[in-house]
Amino acid sequence: MEEFIKERIWLVTELFYPEEDATAYIFTKIANYFTKKFDVNVICGPNSYDGSNKKIKYEAELNGCVHIYRNNIIKLDKNNLIQRTFRFFLLSFQLFNTLRKKIIKGDVVLLATNPAPLILLLGLMKHFKVFELHILIHDVFPENTIAAGIFKKESNITYRFIKLIIDYGYCQADHLIVLGKDMKELVQNKIRNKKKEIVISVIPNWGDTEKITPVKRSDSLIKKWGMEDKIILQYAGNIGRVQGLKEVVEAFHLGNNPYTQLVIFGSGVYLSVINKFIKENNIQNISLGGIYSRQEQKEVLNACDIAIVSLSKGMYGLAVPSKTYNILAAEKPILFIGESGSEISQLVIKEDIGWSLDISVKQGLVDFFSHLTLNCFDELSPKGAKARSLSEKKYSESIVLFDLLNSIKNIS
Repeated sequence: MEEFIKERIWLVTELFYPEEDATAYIFTKIANYFTKKFDVNVICGPNSYDGSNKKIKYEAELNGCVHIYRNNIIKLDKNNLIQRTFRFFLLSFQLFNTLRKKIIKGDVVLLATNPAPLILLLGLMKHFKVFELHILIHDVFPENTIAAGIFKKESNITYRFIKLIIDYGYCQADHLIVLGKDMKELVQNKIRNKKKEIVISVIPNWGDTEKITPVKRSDSLIKKWGMEDKIILQYAGNIGRVQGLKEVVEAFHLGNNPYTQLVIFGSGVYLSVINKFIKENNIQNISLGGIYSRQEQKEVLNACDIAIVSLSKGMYGLAVPSKTYNILAAEKPILFIGESGSEISQLVIKEDIGWSLDISVKQGLVDFFSHLTLNCFDELSPKGAKARSLSEKKYSESIVLFDLLNSIKNIS
């Protein structure tokens, strides 16, 4: 019997296997899953963002049917804004040029939003190449630069120019995939000047419900730390400009609650700021857990009673933290700290899986932290159980990838 010829798709992303960044992990999973219906090709950056040779140990090897075209680039400091910006543009042109040489009429492209200049470059390419463009939006650029403090005002002429050309790129897409309803609102505003119909699909990220499972408190790191008599709150993830972690740490300190301990795992540009604040104030009930690998997620996420997901003021609609869904898988209630009405805030309230606090109301944060007592354990267990059930029924890998694949095939 004659073999069916699959439609060809190009996944274009800076980060990919074996990098452990969330975007790399997500696009690697997408690549593997999409081989069911597509001839999958990936155009990406080098093996590792930081130049190391680390390998994914928690995962089976990449599907052998996936074809990878890597673009190497000079090593630069990702925490230096000037060097990061230079790398940002250089890699964008490299990825664009590789795709330009290889794409043919009728191909499908699934584009990540990092590096952002590719949104414009592929939008321009649509004028001289006939292909179908899908954009998977994890971060909304350049609006996120305001929240990060890179640009101070939306009236800045450079910011307005960047927004104009990036919005033009979005308007050339055939399909935009967003992570939440709040992001959909924002993206609809970005493409208000579109000249054609653009489909917008809301498809969230997922949790690894098979590898991240609940662990009894008595078997977790909490016992190893000797903190069984404390309520352990945890932040695990990127400690960057838009996570609002400085406000969280300050409020936790002001809460001055002897029954609680805040443990922070991860790294990022704001780690030094947090570390300095802890040392200057001689804070004993905030500790840094360091960097952890993806294969250590189960152990780390189970080392708490309440998991914190936070976003700084101004981040409404700009991001939906992917760590949320692995927290659900670990059966942990969520304390969301950010802007009310945002995707995770609505999820937490609607499903009764935790608490949602407005990051702009500092006293509200302080009051929450100060009023926690050991009696709250009776409330934590049912919220955690609901979280795990929700992850299995709605946010598992198989469910989300099935929806994502179908959304693209239905456009094609």
